[in-house]
Amino acid sequence: MKLIPLGERVVLKPIKAEEKTKSGIYLPKSTEEKKHGEIVEVGILKFGKPMPLKKGDKVIYGGYSSEEFEINGEKHLIVDYKDILARIEDNRGGFN
Repeated sequence: MKLIPLGERVVLKPIKAEEKTKSGIYLPKSTEEKKHGEIVEVGILKFGKPMPLKKGDKVIYGGYSSEEFEINGEKHLIVDYKDILARIEDNRGGFN
């Protein structure tokens, strides 16, 4: 199934926060509040302009107005473009 968001929205798959560090130290629940996700599909900005995000980008998102749903047993969210706070470009492969 392919889901195409309408308007200035993106579909993303949340990335679960790490529960412990590489050295084995368990992290407190407060660190799980960081919202990370991977873009699955993007809509279109006003006047037909393409979004500066693409499929596979990893992002930090905020806001409380996302819609949650499940596709093939995986949790996905539809988030307004304005709630995307940053794109993550990390050559090391982590979210520290």
